[in-house]
Amino acid sequence: MELPPLVIGYLQGTYLEQARPFCALLDENYRLVSKWGEADWCGFDEATVGTDVRDIAPFLVGIPLDEKLAFDFLELPGGAIVSAHIIPQHGETYVLILDVHGNHASVQSQQQAVNELRLLQSRQQRLISRQRELISELVEAKASLDHQRRETERVSNNKSRFMAMMSHEFRTPLSSIINYAQLAADPASGDNDVQKGVETIVRSAKHLNSLVEAILDDASLDAGQIELVNQDFDLYELLGDIAAMMAPMAAEKGVSFAVRLDDDVPSIVHADETRLRQVLINLLGNAVKFTEEGSVELLVAHNAGRLVVTISDTGPGISLEDQERVFQAFERGDQRQHAGAGLGLSITLQLVKLMGGEVSLDSARGEGCTVSVHVPVVAGHGDIEDRPAVLPTPADGTRATKAVSVLICDDDDDMVALMEHYLHRSGYGLITSHDTAEAIEKTLRYDPDVVLMDCNVPGVGGVVAARVLRERGFTKPIVALTATKLCEEEQRVFSRFFRKPAPIQDLLEEIKRLTH
Repeated sequence: MELPPLVIGYLQGTYLEQARPFCALLDENYRLVSKWGEADWCGFDEATVGTDVRDIAPFLVGIPLDEKLAFDFLELPGGAIVSAHIIPQHGETYVLILDVHGNHASVQSQQQAVNELRLLQSRQQRLISRQRELISELVEAKASLDHQRRETERVSNNKSRFMAMMSHEFRTPLSSIINYAQLAADPASGDNDVQKGVETIVRSAKHLNSLVEAILDDASLDAGQIELVNQDFDLYELLGDIAAMMAPMAAEKGVSFAVRLDDDVPSIVHADETRLRQVLINLLGNAVKFTEEGSVELLVAHNAGRLVVTISDTGPGISLEDQERVFQAFERGDQRQHAGAGLGLSITLQLVKLMGGEVSLDSARGEGCTVSVHVPVVAGHGDIEDRPAVLPTPADGTRATKAVSVLICDDDDDMVALMEHYLHRSGYGLITSHDTAEAIEKTLRYDPDVVLMDCNVPGVGGVVAARVLRERGFTKPIVALTATKLCEEEQRVFSRFFRKPAPIQDLLEEIKRLTH
């Protein structure tokens, strides 16, 4: 259906009024042939027949005139925004130019709105991206806090299991001491049995002391503050001591125990005896504890300057997923029915690494367990001096040859009694005190020739007490007896210091050297 002529006329008038059409007829060389319509608004008012219109309408440069084309939103040299239509006919070309300035402004406004929308979307995207980053950071922070919380809970649980850890570490030598003490107390035991029991008790007590020092030093292992004390010692005697501790425990469970040495294992080696002893006792103690039937075997070999110790048992074995975990502190694999805090293997691994060695584990569920320790050792030379006996008679070189008084400050009555036994037998006079206030008062009153100061006693402590004595003019020797390490500043207060329990002969020799 066609529109009414009136409406068509109205639309044509409205469109023509807005578009202000201008038409130019061009020849094949872009020269003006004729023109129609309003020419002033588009710059064609001064164009005459024969004028090259490319100067007025640069958009025609390079445009073929034999193709129908249309261009929107062109800007002419005079600034007019136009829509151009090229209409070829019979070798000539009509160029129709329409004013689209109003449409252009509308399009620009729309384009500006689109650009603003895109900018807003871009900002929103950046905000969303930052929001995601913040959420990710919050998730990471929450995960970190959860980890710290779990670690704090683990540490708290570990503290509550500290006594269980002490039990784990002390059980082996304590069991040996109890068993041999019962053997020595049995009226049916002969002299040889009693002597063997006493010797084993002494060895186990020494190991207990070494364990105490190891536990005190454990916190320093990660910081690299533990130093090895390498010296020549009798490896065969060490293995004999360990066998004497382990054999009764294994026999009590009905488990066979054997120690085998290769022929090329040297008797005298140069290494840290205390640390090696602790490693072997930890590993053998675990093997005996977890083996309910069958055997535990210790095989010792020497290869290319390394001591190779292999401990095999026929126990329940360790699953693959537990084999790395059992060497972590306070972990015990899935053997939860056995008491203990699981510190032994962790200490063992750290000590072996400290000695420059490594530990390997070969096990499977239900097939027993084999642990191998490789540590570098050097074959020693010469004989090892005999170890002092229990409560030995003081050597002649330690006896006092003049009147010498010794003040000892220690709150342990047993330690005071022990020192009194040795000092009196060596000819020294003894003054006792049980706290720092008493020690300071008696030292200034009686002026002893030497002071033996336990660093961990009631009051201000041994180090502070020694400083007070120095400040008050006491210049005679003060010897520190300590279970922990002293820093250089603390050491300067003392004339000498010994780690507890101090070797009695060495202490007596030092007292004589300081007072004679």
